[in-house]
Amino acid sequence: MNIYKIIVTLIYLIFSSCGKENPNLELNRLFSDGMVLQRNSTVPIWGNAMAGENVNVKASWGIDHFTTADSNGLWKIFIQTQKEGGPFNIEVGSAEEKIVISDVYFGEVWLAAGQSNMEMNFSYCCNTTDSSENELNNADYSNIRMFNVKKNYLLNPTDQFEGSWIKAEKDQIKDFSAVAYFFAKNIHNKLNIPVGIIHSSWGGSDIESWISKKSLNNLEQKGMAFNWEQKQIDEYQKSINWFSNFPSIKLPSGGFDLLLGTFTDKIDPTIQYNSFFLDKWRKLNLNDSQYAQTLNNFKDWKKISFPYNLKRIFPNDDFQGVIILKKSFEISDLSSNYVFKIDEASLGWAGEMREYDIYINGIKIWSTFGDDSNQTYHDKLGKNFKEKYKSYPFQLSLLQEFSKSLFKKGENEIGIRVYGAGEIGTMYLENDKQIINLNEDWHYRISAEEFRQTGSYSYPYLNYYLYDNDNIDFSKRPKLSSFGFSTPRSIFNGMVNPLVPYAIKGVLWYQGENNAFRHQEYESLFRTLILDWRNLWGEEFPFYYVQIAPYFNYYNTNAFLREAQRKILDMPKTGMVVTLDIGEHYDIHPSNKHDVGYRLAQLALKNEYGFPIVATGPMYDSIKINDDKAYIFFKPSESGLVLKNVKNTQFEIAGNDKKYYLARASVIDDNIQVSSSQVKKPQFVRYAWSDTASATLFNEEGFPASSFSSE
Repeated sequence: MNIYKIIVTLIYLIFSSCGKENPNLELNRLFSDGMVLQRNSTVPIWGNAMAGENVNVKASWGIDHFTTADSNGLWKIFIQTQKEGGPFNIEVGSAEEKIVISDVYFGEVWLAAGQSNMEMNFSYCCNTTDSSENELNNADYSNIRMFNVKKNYLLNPTDQFEGSWIKAEKDQIKDFSAVAYFFAKNIHNKLNIPVGIIHSSWGGSDIESWISKKSLNNLEQKGMAFNWEQKQIDEYQKSINWFSNFPSIKLPSGGFDLLLGTFTDKIDPTIQYNSFFLDKWRKLNLNDSQYAQTLNNFKDWKKISFPYNLKRIFPNDDFQGVIILKKSFEISDLSSNYVFKIDEASLGWAGEMREYDIYINGIKIWSTFGDDSNQTYHDKLGKNFKEKYKSYPFQLSLLQEFSKSLFKKGENEIGIRVYGAGEIGTMYLENDKQIINLNEDWHYRISAEEFRQTGSYSYPYLNYYLYDNDNIDFSKRPKLSSFGFSTPRSIFNGMVNPLVPYAIKGVLWYQGENNAFRHQEYESLFRTLILDWRNLWGEEFPFYYVQIAPYFNYYNTNAFLREAQRKILDMPKTGMVVTLDIGEHYDIHPSNKHDVGYRLAQLALKNEYGFPIVATGPMYDSIKINDDKAYIFFKPSESGLVLKNVKNTQFEIAGNDKKYYLARASVIDDNIQVSSSQVKKPQFVRYAWSDTASATLFNEEGFPASSFSSE
């Protein structure tokens, strides 16, 4: 080969490789190896190319179609799929580029979406999915594929996202949605066809996050407010720019997890919910121990006095993070131990955790995390003074006895590392002879600030950004933006819009826990979401959803949210899974996901695939009053009623005063008769109407009835 040919070849290779690194021809990420296409359908394939460029789609089952990219470089082509089967190949080409998709199957494609109970996989942060070990060791379903849409929230819609198709084989299912996996497994085994699940969920998300701007605007015209515009996203970018200057670590858990663990462990010590999270908090390193342990190092720190709301550390009252507090004090009496008291003006809550590490004279002596490093002190000194100081309830005070040996006569130093924010009240050290007021002249140093994760997200979706040097100019810190994954339309823009209009059979939805405290809005929001997605896909596909499970910490809102979900059943092609019998009262993430997936699959098998089965439990229809008794009628069903607990029926009855009393209940033909000696003229009936209600009414197939109220 002469030198001329060598030069030409090198130039060609250089430009060819550049073209491959920056391709003009692109496909939506769903169109990738291992994909499942909806069988027996006309399905769209779309992507990007050079404006005006011809794009050719060839498929190994006999497809050969052309289309042309529009002026924006967008193109879309529709192809016909066949009955279930595979594998096939699809070749997408332009004049200079070619993309080959392999291992393509025809089958049933479902979109699974929602919050944490849909997201919960086989190694979830907050509970263990039942059957995990068995499924991880034995799953062997190469024709079940799941596409996990990478988390992303945006102010404006995108068509860009990340993810890939994964086969349901052995521990590859580790990151599968457990509910969606068990649904797919049941469908696959019954139909013996490939099943594809597109999984898009985000724990702790509000339903508004999943609805498009256009549909939210329609709700705003009805009096709801969901407006988020460019001004907020600009503020959010300033926040990101600020925190990008600092190293970060993920929070070990949300504050809500610690609060939940405190209550559940006291209610039922066998649960030990807290231990999983506490161990992670104990090992947390914020690079600030030297500031807590070094004596007399705080004189040039900023000063505050208590009571004080730590949110006010910054001018916009938006601080949430970790602060070290220090002060000096005098002790004159060492004849007995001292009790340390913090009176909190408000209880730290889900978004306002408040935990403490306490240092006396540079030594860490106590922590609300109970870390192992000071377990000796706990054994000797960790007596809680709830009994002695009855005027200080546990929820509003920290009370702890510290040995007199920790102190010295004269000047002493106390340091407190505070995790969280909110109002902290008065503080005292007290023994039998001396009361030391600790409210004045505290000095503080900020160790870390809490802010949302950016770019890559994992529970609890928050990072600590570490202020681990003394040269930070906090005057440049911007007002923090609250834009995030619960901002209206934000998840829709990042995780639903790019999936439209991929051909799907239907939707599986598990969400509502986050909206329980705003249950009055939920029915309207849920109806809007279903119509929104159906309009975007241009099809009235089936929409099957899961009613939230019983849980103790909803403050009497759980039943109202379940009722809002039940009312959605009047929409066409909807179905609801009831979980009143498989919840865990002290865990918002019930481990039983196989029954949830099975019940969703039963709905699909009956309604979409024609199986002659019973798929739901009894559904309330109406009541009729006859003297001192009420008769409850249910919608026609192929199965009879079964009442499993006659002592606590979960049925309640009330007169016009709406004071409810537990009712006697019995099955009479296909209805329920209820009465109470305390209600002579009944007017209203309700069933399972509490946060922690358990199912007592089933049909003969074992499906539970939904809670309901006749009001």
